[in-house]
Amino acid sequence: MAQTSESQSSGGEKSEDGSILVPFTLRREYLHRETGFGSFFLEMPSLVEDISKIHKNPYPKVVLLVNDKDKNQKECLKIIRDLNHENILRVEFWEEVSNEPHIRVYVEPYTAIISELFQNFESLINPRTNMIPSQSFEEIVSATMSALDYIRDNNQYHGNFSWKTTFYHLVNGNVIVKLANFERKNSNDLLQCQVEDVTSLGASLEALSQHLKDNYPNVKNYTYCLIDDLARKLKSVTKDSIGTVKRDLQDHEFFWDEKRTKIFFAYEVLGIWNDTAIQNRFRLSPSMPTLPWTAAWASDPLMVEMERYRSNNGLGDYDGESLADVFRFISGMYTHENELRKTLKNEKLSIDAEVRKKYPSLCHDLNAAIRGDA
Repeated sequence: MAQTSESQSSGGEKSEDGSILVPFTLRREYLHRETGFGSFFLEMPSLVEDISKIHKNPYPKVVLLVNDKDKNQKECLKIIRDLNHENILRVEFWEEVSNEPHIRVYVEPYTAIISELFQNFESLINPRTNMIPSQSFEEIVSATMSALDYIRDNNQYHGNFSWKTTFYHLVNGNVIVKLANFERKNSNDLLQCQVEDVTSLGASLEALSQHLKDNYPNVKNYTYCLIDDLARKLKSVTKDSIGTVKRDLQDHEFFWDEKRTKIFFAYEVLGIWNDTAIQNRFRLSPSMPTLPWTAAWASDPLMVEMERYRSNNGLGDYDGESLADVFRFISGMYTHENELRKTLKNEKLSIDAEVRKKYPSLCHDLNAAIRGDA
């Protein structure tokens, strides 16, 4: 990076290594009082070749962190610099400022504190399911888990995770998580510090969920079932389970899209129709239908077509008192979704949407019964 200059040169000069040195004047500097992060405004010659065509990164942009000159911060900066992950704020370099009680840390561009994204309740809701998370929020949590797991794999820990210490960079409308503001703890127990990183993520999800419940009291309880369950599981991580937490939770229903849900109902549910233990656990869940369950579907074209299919294949009518037949009916609809679209002449038909109208949290409640959580 070229140093601050008052040069009036009309263009940059190419150095021996192929980089272009661009003279600039530092005009303004803004410092965020809460985070310690700030930004520069630079004045550059108008005839300089377009830097965006030279650099892979979206320069010119300079962002800095100002912090006290203490060993804790310097150690953290060295750790962050040595970590190479898309979701960890990249440190370019830092420098001490003579006769001033701070250091300047030059980092990659970022947009804002990620907690600011959570002020809009609607942005967290998936319009397909009417539940948390939205696709964007799911990706944020997934990226955060990935970054924390990467830190653990590199025998380090964050030490200060929260939504208010995490940043993001908005690129072409996509939110890129950037973990930052690491801290060192007064502990020599690395494994416990790594556990606390993960439980802090769980606590952050729990706090966000509670904040939304307090401010939106009319929202249905099922809206929060996935975020609450994931938060509970993250908070329960121990030294024994920290090594497999990403693998164990990456298939949690919080991260399911419509395709994954269809696979669950069309294929994975097949083996549990007659499992009494699973049925008994499911009976205690909010998704347990009122029997006879067929009454809720009596006039629905989907029931008419599924009954016709069973009749044509010698399978007989569904038993409205049988919980196993509820699973058969729902599994069958997911399996034959394409045929149902053609028969009902509705190419936009979504079985997932139709099932969720009657049983909003079914995939979570049924999967919990299968796992033995319920």
